[in-house]
Formats: sequence, C-alpha cells, structure tokens
Amino acid sequence: MKKILTLACLGLLFLASPLQAQNDEHFVDLLKKELKQQMKELSSQKDAPYYMNYRVIDAYNTSVSSSYGAILAKQSNHTKTFLPQIRIGSPKLDNFRLNPMGIDNPKKRGEAFLPLTEEGGDMATKQAIWQEVNARYKYAVKMYQQVLSNSKTSVESSDKADWFSPSPVETHYEKPLPADRHYIDKDEWAKRLSEVSAVFIDQPHFTKGNVSISYKFDRRYFLDSEGTCVVQNLTYARIVLSAECKTEDGSVLPLNKSFFAFDAKDLPDNATLIACAKDMVKTLKELYNAPLAEPFTGPALLSGPAAGVFFHEIFGHRTEGQRMKNDSDGQTFKKLVGKEVLSPELNVYDDPSLKRYAGTDLNGYYLYDEQGVKGQRVDIAKKGVLNEFLMSRTPIDGHPKSNGHGRASYGFDPVSRQSNLVIETVKPYTDEQLCQMLREEAKSQGKEYGYYFKEVTSGFALTDKKSISSFNVTPLVVYKIYVDGRPNELVRGVNLIGTPLSIFSNIKHAGDTPAVFTGMCGAESGWVPVTASAPSIFVKVVETQSSAKSQDLPAILPAPTSKK
Repeated sequence: MKKILTLACLGLLFLASPLQAQNDEHFVDLLKKELKQQMKELSSQKDAPYYMNYRVIDAYNTSVSSSYGAILAKQSNHTKTFLPQIRIGSPKLDNFRLNPMGIDNPKKRGEAFLPLTEEGGDMATKQAIWQEVNARYKYAVKMYQQVLSNSKTSVESSDKADWFSPSPVETHYEKPLPADRHYIDKDEWAKRLSEVSAVFIDQPHFTKGNVSISYKFDRRYFLDSEGTCVVQNLTYARIVLSAECKTEDGSVLPLNKSFFAFDAKDLPDNATLIACAKDMVKTLKELYNAPLAEPFTGPALLSGPAAGVFFHEIFGHRTEGQRMKNDSDGQTFKKLVGKEVLSPELNVYDDPSLKRYAGTDLNGYYLYDEQGVKGQRVDIAKKGVLNEFLMSRTPIDGHPKSNGHGRASYGFDPVSRQSNLVIETVKPYTDEQLCQMLREEAKSQGKEYGYYFKEVTSGFALTDKKSISSFNVTPLVVYKIYVDGRPNELVRGVNLIGTPLSIFSNIKHAGDTPAVFTGMCGAESGWVPVTASAPSIFVKVVETQSSAKSQDLPAILPAPTSKK
C-alpha cells in the first residue's frame, strides 16, 4: 500500500566562507579515505564486498505552525546522518536478493549520526562511520548466507536480470551554501502564519484551522567504491493550509492548500495566503451543507491537480521498475512495453531535471539520485504506448540500467521512485469542450449527471499479487455536472475507486491548461518529495463509493476561539 532543489548555480551566487568551504572539502577527503580503506580491509574477508557506498545527509530543518491565530510550534534542528550500503556476492546474485525493495538496518531502520561540530576532531567522525559500517557488514554477510541457502531450496526468480547494474562514474561538487541559507526566521514566519490562521477563528463547525511552513536545506554526499563522488545542495520551502469541519452525521471534511518554492522568499505574500484561507472557509461552509453523494458509475472530469494525483497513484507506481523485480508484485505493465496502455492522445514522462513547470517550482527536482546516478527524463508512454520504466541500479529483464530514479529518505536504501511526473496531450481541448463531452457521455449512458473532481488530497494503490490490484483516491471537492444544464451541485462523501487497467482504458481526452500538485510520497524507501503535473482529463467511466464516516459525535463544547 502506497500512499510530495538542487540549486547548483547557488555556489556562484552565494559564496560560503573560506573556512566553511575548507572544512567541507576536508570532510569529503575524509569520506574518500575511509571508504577506500574499509573496502580494502573487508576485501580480505571470506565474504568480501564487491561494492560499497556512503550516503551522508547534512540536514537543516525549520518548521513553524499556527492554529486559529496562535503559534503551535517553532523549531529548528540540524542532523548529519550516515548510511552505508554494502553488497556481497556479485551483481548476478547478492545479499539484496531476499528483499528487492531494500534491506533493513541490523539494529533498526535508521542511520548513524555524525558529529555536528569539530570538537571531537576527525576521530569522532571516523568512529561513527566505523561502527555503522561494521554493523552493516555483519548483517550483509548474514543476509548473503541466507540467500545462498535459499537458492538451493527456493524457486528461482522469474526475472533473470542481475541484481545490480553498472553505472558511469560521476564527479559533481557544489559549494556549500552560506549559513544564512540554512534556516529561515522563525519569529518572522510565526507572525505571518498567525495572521493567516486567524482567518479560521469563529467558524463553529471547524475542528482544524492550521497553517504551517517547513523549510529544509540538505547537503547530500554520495561516494562509492567505483569512484563516484557527488555533493549537492537541495532546498525546499513549503506552506500548507489545513482546515477541517465535521458534520452532525459524522462526515469529516478536510481541505488543504499548499505552496512550494526553492527559496522561502519566493513563497506567496500574506495577502495571497489570507485570500486562500478565506476561500477555504467559504468552500468548507458549502461542503458542510452539501448533500451526501450516492455510489456512482459514469463519466467524470478530473481537474489538473486531481488528474496529477490520479496518475501518480494509479499509473506512476506501476512504472517504478524495481518493484517488478519482486515476484509478489502485480507487475501490471512489465510485459506491455510497446503496447498501447493509455489514450493515443497522451504522453507521460518523469523528469527529475525539470525545475519548473506550468509556472511552478517542482520539489521533485534533483541533479543526481541517491545512488549517484544523474537524473534523466524518462518517456514512460508516448502517444499512449508504453515505452520505459523508472529505474534504479536494480535492473529488470529488458531494462538493464538506471535512469537516475533511485530515491530514498533518511534511513532507507534507495529504490526506483517517481520525481516529477508530467502528463501531456497531443490534442488539447478547452474546459468548455470537456464539460460538453461529459454531458453528452452522461446522457448516452442514461445518467442524470457526471462528476467533476476539482480537488483531491491523496490516495493509495495496491500493486502486489496478494491483493486485488486496485486504487483508492480521496476527492475533497466534487461537483455534479447535470445533463440538463442545471447549476453544478457540490456533494460530499465521495471516494474514487477501481482497478488500473479498466480505468486506463476509459481515459479519453485531456485539457489545454496544465496544473501542478505538490506533495510527499511514502513508499518502501520512505517519504520523498514529488510533483504530478497534468491538464484536466475526461474519463468515460469511473466508479465511486461513499467515504467512511467518523463514529465520534461533533465536539460538545464550543472551540475556545469562539465568540461568546
């Protein structure tokens, strides 16, 4: 069940201090020497590694949150984490055979923490590295011995590709960002966010009215025994507005809006945020009084953001190549390369090197992935025909090399993941044309109306063989579009469900205005930032069901912010 920037040029625009740059170069040299020495020493062991890498993430995080005009939290933290990977055996068969989607830490799923200051000298860093590499090596040996044992008694994998693919040696070094780019001003943002969240005060049915900002600066280091050395900076600034109300019948009605930029100064001003919060209040009041929707089968329109989430969950996850290495995966598309899987009007690609699209910064952007491979555009489908998968350094039959999509968050081994998923059409239609298609199709199916999914929050997809291959996407704002021209009607309590191949065959046309959905995707290698960009799409047949209700009654006491 699965559930959203590199600033290479900043080294030229904002110069780090000479001492900061000198210390960083010394740290890189230390990592190179330790990796080389440990690889040499472990090579003398009976179970010698054929490959090793180091990943270090020097992370600075600032978060501020406000609720109903009051500050909930203001905090900053700095961590420097270290995660090695050790592969024993050979690319043909190694210790990752038992778990194609990553290997657990022998102690816990996590990573070692390196010292943040120079007080302990190099010895403190070396000791932390030594302890983690030693633990990982022992566990790798244990797993490899189990692989060899299982290979004698278990059925051979249906996929005959190696377990690790070759990759070009890469060298890339970005200068450190100056200290004033590591954090944002918590007090300044606390004042701003409180002004915005105050909009939610005195809304009697609201159970949430929050605004938050998260700012991250990661300096990421990747070095491996093949000679790759990549050091890059990534920054993320994101504001999220979250409001929620609860009806007398137990329906929980959430609404979320988010804004993303590489630099916090490029986020919207307070006038824009306040206007957004007021619009959310208006929409939630309308939803509170909206009728409950009945289960429905018929035509639908999905807005650009809704279509983006839809494709991410239903299509994107099934094109992540590494999961197809596992025989328990449903492998929906593995044998469909060269065949039509979507409307011939649609092109789908994933491009981590894309920084902006539809006037929006893309938080799925990076130069190199977590395996030191340069991020590459992958044309997944051209005019509806399946072309390629998103690949890490774990190959599958017919797809022998990585295209730079090995991704992971702290404490996880990289697996193939989406970054910036883009859906485009070769035959765009206006919104008016799509609405007319919806009415005509609903009429031909004998339906009184079709659905328009304006906003969605998230979803999940089941791709393994032990479950029914299905999806569930949660719409937030849904309208009935009536055949006879009556005004659109807002409804609540809708879940969009179905099976992938069926829904893909019913996607017919797309609009002429793309939009971007920004989020975080959680899967086997943790939470990674992603975007999904799409125009509106017209679907001939969708299936919906009623969403679950809360069994709790609405709050008895009025909220403390309510007027007396």
